[in-house]
Amino acid sequence: MKKVTRHYKRIRATFIITSLSVFALGLFLLPNFTSFKSEGENLFTIWLFGEEMGCVESEEKAEELIVKARKELAEGSKDLYMIEDVHKEIIGEETIYKNVDDEDEVYKKIKTAFENHQKKTMTRAYMVKVNNTTVNLATAKEVDELLTRAIDKYDENDEYELKTEKNQDRIMSTLTARLSRKDVEYDAMSLEAGAAANTENDIAESELIEYMDFDEITQGIINISFAEEVEVSETYIPKSEIVDVDTALSLFTEEQEVQQIYDVQPGDTLSAISHKVGISMEELVRLNSDYLKDVNSTIRAGQSLIITVPEPELSVLWTRREIVEESYEADIIYVDNDDWYTTKQVTLTEPSAGFRKVVSDVTYKNENAIDRNIVKEEILVEAVAKVVERGTKVPPTYIKPISGGRLSSGFGGRKSPGGIGSTNHQGVDWAIPLNSSVYAASGGTVSAAGWSGGYGNMILITHPDGSKTRYAHLNKCLVSVGQTVSQGDLIGKSGNTGRSTGPHLHFEIILNGTPVNPLNYLN
Repeated sequence: MKKVTRHYKRIRATFIITSLSVFALGLFLLPNFTSFKSEGENLFTIWLFGEEMGCVESEEKAEELIVKARKELAEGSKDLYMIEDVHKEIIGEETIYKNVDDEDEVYKKIKTAFENHQKKTMTRAYMVKVNNTTVNLATAKEVDELLTRAIDKYDENDEYELKTEKNQDRIMSTLTARLSRKDVEYDAMSLEAGAAANTENDIAESELIEYMDFDEITQGIINISFAEEVEVSETYIPKSEIVDVDTALSLFTEEQEVQQIYDVQPGDTLSAISHKVGISMEELVRLNSDYLKDVNSTIRAGQSLIITVPEPELSVLWTRREIVEESYEADIIYVDNDDWYTTKQVTLTEPSAGFRKVVSDVTYKNENAIDRNIVKEEILVEAVAKVVERGTKVPPTYIKPISGGRLSSGFGGRKSPGGIGSTNHQGVDWAIPLNSSVYAASGGTVSAAGWSGGYGNMILITHPDGSKTRYAHLNKCLVSVGQTVSQGDLIGKSGNTGRSTGPHLHFEIILNGTPVNPLNYLN
């Protein structure tokens, strides 16, 4: 037992001496000792979709490999690929001993991960837009086929081809489709230069035609263009939205109902307009129900009517040079007479048609001629112009002679009111309370004022153009014969005198001695 204790004490003493020696040596060397300094994260582990891809030396290198892999996938196919929701982590750590993985191996793992999680959603296509209608075609070649087929029946000699130029007015990259003659040099970046060259050629050719014989002039198509702007842009869409060329052509060229405005001309009637524009009178009334009650409604020159016209979404403008022999009318010659009203015209010389040979450039929109420009003319028989003398003075206007009132009887044929009224009504009646104010519908001279048989108390005013207005069944006449009145002057009070079934105003407008419907002339 003593031996063990003595040996243990010897070991303990040796350990203490050795420790003290090491401590003393450390104190001696302390001024020359440099401690470990932290430099931050220096090893980065890439995780994608919950899987470890490997370790690289920097976060920038990790991002670079990820972007490179996605870019290579996108450029490797004509289709647009989208990746499923990407769960990406780049975890940095600080370590004394870096142990980065081989960069190529890390890149391969990243690319494989993206390939395993990508979903093919859309395919590259070409969108053709005209107005608000678009179609999507699979290839640029199909776009060319679509637009070429749209002009085929007009391009008789296959002289025109499709060209595109970048549309500078659009933020996104789009091309505008144009038609150009095949034998004309075309600068895709400068359409204006090409257009200017074509214009100069047209002017020079037109000037030359003036000095050519008719048999030296070539007839045929001289220009073709699209009436609407045609835009083409590359896009990515689901394959289900791509159509074939036949379907696209049908969408663009089949006629559809388009609303337009028709300005009523002097002498127009609803039936005449119906025949001219090819729309039934009932349809005209329906389209203009705000101011047309039925097919018998009155229309006036200058009035605007809504009409529907069948037109395709994409129209072709084409001009054809034609040589024809035809009869023609000389322009009417007007002789102004300042003493006459514009309602008066007298023909001084009757017209006689002439005969001529012409070269004309006729412009069509699809199948309809919309313009004609005569570039050469040879008169074979001179036309005699029609000479018309016409007035320049503006005739009187007419206003409603009362305020308010209910129209109780219209102009023309009717049942006799109470068995005492006329069955051929020469004016209109408004039912109004007794002693309502009656005003002059137009300025003029009072030619009658007082009792007049069935009219009761009546006022007749003659206007400067010879027209007359009559106001009947009055309670009081407030003007006298020979008195001059202005439009809107108070002339009487309404009543129930003469042959009358109740208080009302009977009102007439008489033009050239004939009563007309006042409602057609009141402002």
